[in-house]
Amino acid sequence: MLHVQIVEPHADKRAAIKKMVQGMGHIVVGEACDREEALRLMEQGWPTLLLTDLMLPRLEGLALVRQVYEQRIPVVTIILSDSTRFDYVRQSMQAGAIDYLQKPVKGEELRRALRRAEERVVYFHGAHREFVQAQQFFERLDLLQPGEFIERHAEMIRSMQSFEGGQQGERLGLFRLLYAKWHYILKKRGLEFDEPFSWEGEDEAVAYFQRLCEFWIAQSASPADSSVKLNVKRACDYIRENYRSDHTLAEVSERFGMSISYFSVQFKKYTGYSFVNYLNRVRIEKAKELLLQPNHKIYEVAGEVGYDTLQYFNRVFKQHVHMTPGEYRRSLGI
Repeated sequence: MLHVQIVEPHADKRAAIKKMVQGMGHIVVGEACDREEALRLMEQGWPTLLLTDLMLPRLEGLALVRQVYEQRIPVVTIILSDSTRFDYVRQSMQAGAIDYLQKPVKGEELRRALRRAEERVVYFHGAHREFVQAQQFFERLDLLQPGEFIERHAEMIRSMQSFEGGQQGERLGLFRLLYAKWHYILKKRGLEFDEPFSWEGEDEAVAYFQRLCEFWIAQSASPADSSVKLNVKRACDYIRENYRSDHTLAEVSERFGMSISYFSVQFKKYTGYSFVNYLNRVRIEKAKELLLQPNHKIYEVAGEVGYDTLQYFNRVFKQHVHMTPGEYRRSLGI
């Protein structure tokens, strides 16, 4: 079953096409009369098939299809036209349309085209699964406390980054639709996030959405403080459970759905320590426990708590305990 958006400037023709599409067992999720309205509806409804008139006028339908193709938006496109000009057909195919149907559209021709569209939609299956998950996220937006909001938003972004079969260009297409959806939501709330979106690559897109997420929390009427504090506590628990592994500020902040700068500020606010200082404190406290066991050599303790070299371990230990590991042991009579 296809989720179809119909773009046709004439209401009577649009109604006729809608009736045919629905009669063939598909769902019409949007109707538009021009390119601008079509883009807006696509951002809100995320169809699987775009069925558009060629002109709209002035070849706007062709421009719409070309935009979908160039931005790797995972939507199948079919063009309807009164014209049989070969150059229009050729340009439509070059723009990624899977079919070019002459108006008035005959039922059997449309049925065959929709069957081809269903076959092509299979290639976008992973992307449309992401659409469903994202739509569920936005439907629950006002019910999410800030901590849960950060967590769910980060999960959505990670899922879009790794959806099955996704190539980088297609994932950026998903991010473009997510960008449009977010700004539609913000506009409805009278909010404006001025920062321009970067199309350079996935890392830039992910960082952008982290900052947008933080903007939403800052503007939200819900009290964010306790929920963000809970997320920082989860980060601390994660560090204490995985202190042996090499951790970076970037890795842990991404895991908990925050940008590096925001996470760094909030972490220092709620723990009193910088990220690196906190990690070292956890490791050194564990090292002190291990040093109480005489059978553990100092270099073994260093490796056990995540330090690659004995020299670095000695230096960090002395910074925190004001004595070397050997001096610490002797002070305890070990």
